[in-house]
Amino acid sequence: MIRDGKPLMPPVDFHPPSQVDEGSQLAEATPQIDLPQRMDAPLIMNTPERLPNMTRDARVRQLVFSVRSIAKRKYELTHSIPLPPDAINLDQPLETAHDSKRLKDYAMLAASSKRAGRTEAEATAYFAMGIIHDNIEELERAIDMYKKALALLKNSDKLAFQGLVHSCIGVDYQLLASGHTAYTGRFLSPESPELQQALIFHQNHLDLNMDDAGTFVAHTNLGLTLGSLGRFADAAKHHQEALRLAIRLNSAYGQSIAVGNLGLLASRQGDVATARACMDQHLQLIQTVQDRSAEVNAWMQLGFLATRELEHEKAARYFEQAYQLAKDLHEIGMMKQASCYLGIARGCVHMHTCFARLQPSAAL
Repeated sequence: MIRDGKPLMPPVDFHPPSQVDEGSQLAEATPQIDLPQRMDAPLIMNTPERLPNMTRDARVRQLVFSVRSIAKRKYELTHSIPLPPDAINLDQPLETAHDSKRLKDYAMLAASSKRAGRTEAEATAYFAMGIIHDNIEELERAIDMYKKALALLKNSDKLAFQGLVHSCIGVDYQLLASGHTAYTGRFLSPESPELQQALIFHQNHLDLNMDDAGTFVAHTNLGLTLGSLGRFADAAKHHQEALRLAIRLNSAYGQSIAVGNLGLLASRQGDVATARACMDQHLQLIQTVQDRSAEVNAWMQLGFLATRELEHEKAARYFEQAYQLAKDLHEIGMMKQASCYLGIARGCVHMHTCFARLQPSAAL
């Protein structure tokens, strides 16, 4: 691919990963940058399927362009105060009869396993209940279930299972830290007790892990947590370690996540040069794995960086790429967002010409 008349070279030597290797430890088929990564339980555990994260397009629709989000912004502008923190979260999915039945089934399985002295089966049942609570965004209940599983595994030699549970608890504490606002790495709260708890459990996960793929997930989540705590140097070290592991695993997706997170971290610290280099690499890697939805976001991030450096023509080209790709993918939220920034960038490009034309008229 060519940009600005120069060929873009791959950031590292890698080969396209096979379907078997790619995502073997990640719960998401198409993981997103700036979000905590969840590990997938082994198939032999026969746990409930974990629902994927909301897509970036759906998140933009809900948080930016939905009627409720617009009404919320108008309320805060009119009243000069945000909505009370105990407001009902209308976006939270409701527990269905099917979920309720499955929870009861697993509760019975946990009780029968306890009577039979099958500790690992009891822990697995609690773990499964935690996944169901995660799926309906009852994160505090999910943490309670995971901690019950962890207590049962305390003296067990199942280190991989323990690491998996620690990771789940850490991610849930991260998500709880931002309240009703959707968590991303942008969230910053150095004094957050939830983030402190997340840090402990992700570190435990790292200490327990015995394979590179699980260690990659731990480093990624530690990097995001430390970034949210304002410990940017420590966060960068973990994202760099995640990148090294992804290269060792020959995982293009893993590399794209790690280098993308490094780019966003650098951007938030004001290091635009590093952020741009990382985002260029992230874009190439995403194009390698043909994740077109993630490519939209990569073009948007490059546009934001160009805007910060007042390179409005470049920014307009990047936002145009994002707009056209989002349009092809029917991602209405991302298309609207790209269109807004594209209009701003084009306005900035032509602003000086417009003012120059107005000056003679003003003199008359």
